[in-house]
Amino acid sequence: MNWIPSLITTALALLIVCPCCAQQVTTPGSEAGPAPVVTNASDWHGYQKHSFTLGGHPAFIVSPKIAASGKPWVWRTSFPDFHSEVDQELVYNGYHIGFIDVVKMLGSDSALDIMDQFYDQARSQWGLSKRPALEPCSRGGLHAYRYAARHPHRVACILGDVPVMDLKSWPMGWAGSKQQIEEAIHFYGFDSVAELKNFRGNPVDVLAPIANARIPIRHAICLNDKVVPPEQNTLEAQRRLRKLGHDMDLVIVEQSDKADGHHFNMPKVFESARFVMQHTNVMPGNIEYFDLRNGLANSLTTFRSAKRGRIAFLGGSITYGEGWRNELMRYFEKRFPETQFDFIAAGIPSVGSNGHAFRLQRDVLKNGPVDLLFVEAAVNDGSNIPESPEIMRRAMEGVVRHIRIVNPMTDIVHMHFAMGSHLDDYHAGRVPVPIAEHEKAAAHYGCTTLNITQEVADRIQAGEFTWQSGFRSNVHPPAFGHRVYSNSMTRMLDAAFKTTQKPKPHPVPDNLVDPRSYISGRFGQLENAVLRKGFSLEQNWNPARGGTRAGFANVPALVASEPGAEFCYEFQGTAFGLFLAAGYDSCILQFSIDGSDFKKIDSITRWSKGLHLPWPLILADGLKPGKHTITVQTTGDAKDRSALHVIHILEN
Repeated sequence: MNWIPSLITTALALLIVCPCCAQQVTTPGSEAGPAPVVTNASDWHGYQKHSFTLGGHPAFIVSPKIAASGKPWVWRTSFPDFHSEVDQELVYNGYHIGFIDVVKMLGSDSALDIMDQFYDQARSQWGLSKRPALEPCSRGGLHAYRYAARHPHRVACILGDVPVMDLKSWPMGWAGSKQQIEEAIHFYGFDSVAELKNFRGNPVDVLAPIANARIPIRHAICLNDKVVPPEQNTLEAQRRLRKLGHDMDLVIVEQSDKADGHHFNMPKVFESARFVMQHTNVMPGNIEYFDLRNGLANSLTTFRSAKRGRIAFLGGSITYGEGWRNELMRYFEKRFPETQFDFIAAGIPSVGSNGHAFRLQRDVLKNGPVDLLFVEAAVNDGSNIPESPEIMRRAMEGVVRHIRIVNPMTDIVHMHFAMGSHLDDYHAGRVPVPIAEHEKAAAHYGCTTLNITQEVADRIQAGEFTWQSGFRSNVHPPAFGHRVYSNSMTRMLDAAFKTTQKPKPHPVPDNLVDPRSYISGRFGQLENAVLRKGFSLEQNWNPARGGTRAGFANVPALVASEPGAEFCYEFQGTAFGLFLAAGYDSCILQFSIDGSDFKKIDSITRWSKGLHLPWPLILADGLKPGKHTITVQTTGDAKDRSALHVIHILEN
């Protein structure tokens, strides 16, 4: 991760526009379930494994540290400790792992009956989702596919690892499988080998209900597998599925010298985990919350072909802190393992779109164009400037158009994070004002949008969790909330990266959403301020008392500590603002543009009592393009608040 040096030392600035975290509340199965079983806890690759016995059969559930919304799960049907790489990736992402040992029963009806009991237990005791992914390995394909044919409505997808699809191929076609042939005859209730050979209920024979239900399927196979030959198993199943109007994905290993080609190093682990996640995610109303619009084909092409990528994360404290941003960086590094990424962490706590538009050049574009930009500001705009929708609109368009003018190939993703009042809006059938204003720019410029606020609102409405349990009544999500965020983001990226679009420049429309948008916002230099009275330029400002955000101390600042202090600033542009450290001592200031009457504005915030907050404050807006002079003065109108701190980091 590359932190921009100027961002680390950011504090306050002159703003100029040029013209031109919890436990999940789950709802178990709707029907009364079986009584809870007693479990023994142990470790499974760093996660808790709950072992128990059901109907005389060993079973377990592995719990993730933070469960994904809706508690999705993967059901191993055989050899749970073999090739567990995909399961480890899934449990990391909030999935439960389930297993009951009916392997010897080779998919017989009695095995499926026990699987029914396990399904009910997992749903009732752990509250797991209705439709798990089935994950058969080798002979586990027998009971996985026969179970899917029995209950196609219970299966979200099937991820197979060289699965057996026909008893005639294995065990009957494999030397040294006398014991398994005897077990098959016993459990299926056959009288002879001939009866077993004539059985027409093998997985390859019962694919119709699976095809009719359009259950997604993915198999990993080895072409020189002599134990479970692909020609008689997976490839035969694929031919029959195609006749039924369905198909499967194949991950093919050409050759392996392990166990007669039956064992190999598992390929495409991350991709197979994403396959499961794509099809097992539990969504309220079976809808998604992203709009891809023009998509992300440009950045995808760069990541794949150029083997490099510059990705910027622009936002407030939810972007600044660890959580979803770290998960996205992990996602990109795993999805594109040969690509060298330059990640730009450009989150500043408390700052919304009106700060983003002016610091964009310094904090995001300083080292050149980016390939992909994630931007969020709905929470801070809703908190900081709730009565100024026009600033939200102008600032967000300023970010988007500025980025696209610098590089029209840049893909942009807008993320609308959750806050209590915005959830109330959605529950009342209204679109929150910041989201509505930001969407105007997103739609106008074809940017991708992910509306996590609406997703959280719908999940709460569906009873998956509450705002208090899932987010602790705070806009800063705990671990559970970050898992909700990151899983939503990676689902969106999975969908976007399935594109067949060719890279092309994003169009930059001739018309603006708002003619007063901050499309060329930038920081002015403090040395250019004319200090007439009471102001001084301190190179290492610190507040006399009270805290600051990280990076907002020991920085250059314009400082005044008495009423009537004054400075002037000449600028070329259509708007002007201050980037303040708004603390307990911030004053009501006044300003005049080009000699006009002075206007007053309060520079304190409701959070300033114990913290000097990074605070972008727009003073003049909608000016005629050209050169202007602003005069800024402190006042003594607010009792005990006579000091003003105006701080700015010089552009390097």
